[in-house]
Amino acid sequence: MKTNLYQNKMLIDDLSCFFSNKCVLENVSLSIIKNEILTIIGPSNSGKTSFLRTLNRMNDFNSDFSRKGNVFLDEENIFHMNMEKLRMRVGMLFAMPIPLPMTVYENVIYAPKRLGVIKHGKKSEMDAIVEQALRDASLWDEVKDRLDSSAMKMSGGQQQRLCIARILAINPEVILFDEPCSGLDPISTAKVEETMIALKKRYTIVLVTNNVKQASRVGDRTAFFLMGRLIEIGGTAKLFVSPKEQKTNDYITGRFG
Repeated sequence: MKTNLYQNKMLIDDLSCFFSNKCVLENVSLSIIKNEILTIIGPSNSGKTSFLRTLNRMNDFNSDFSRKGNVFLDEENIFHMNMEKLRMRVGMLFAMPIPLPMTVYENVIYAPKRLGVIKHGKKSEMDAIVEQALRDASLWDEVKDRLDSSAMKMSGGQQQRLCIARILAINPEVILFDEPCSGLDPISTAKVEETMIALKKRYTIVLVTNNVKQASRVGDRTAFFLMGRLIEIGGTAKLFVSPKEQKTNDYITGRFG
């Protein structure tokens, strides 16, 4: 696969994934460019989430999972990396917010403390990490006066942005979003989308979404998956206006999905 390695943050090379010998991804090759939002679209059971979970090896926890091919992060094969090191470099946000049953402050600082990101353990150092992560997640102004309140009392949209802050607190390089707005109202969805667009200045983002309008709003490039295969990938604006493949056009225009 020929590509410009200097622009790439991740390179997926001939990746196939299986669950109990059933192929869910077949010979997928693509690049993820540094500081872009790559959106992944496609109908249910097209392999989108399996692809995303392979990028930080979450599928490895499933004993029925196997794979062929390679995934490179800055030219280093992720399948040869220490798992904890990989998780610090590639964070993941899930469809439903999963706040820890702790305060807002403790949610944000939990991972940095556990992973040794905090160097000196000073309260001032932890305060700075919490504030910066919450600011980057567009949440600071809403919660700065109730950092000691339970995260479980927050709204769904706030909880999802808190989960984003929790990822940002360990300063990863890539953030994977798996349907992050599926359970949110339009206002909360807009805030999460605005946050993603702001974050791409410092992070590389991969977004799986079933909402093609969301993909068109935030994606720099979009990849269309169907039945475990990568059908087409290209600039979002061009792909949504004049896709090369008829199947892509049929999905975008709502003829199936």
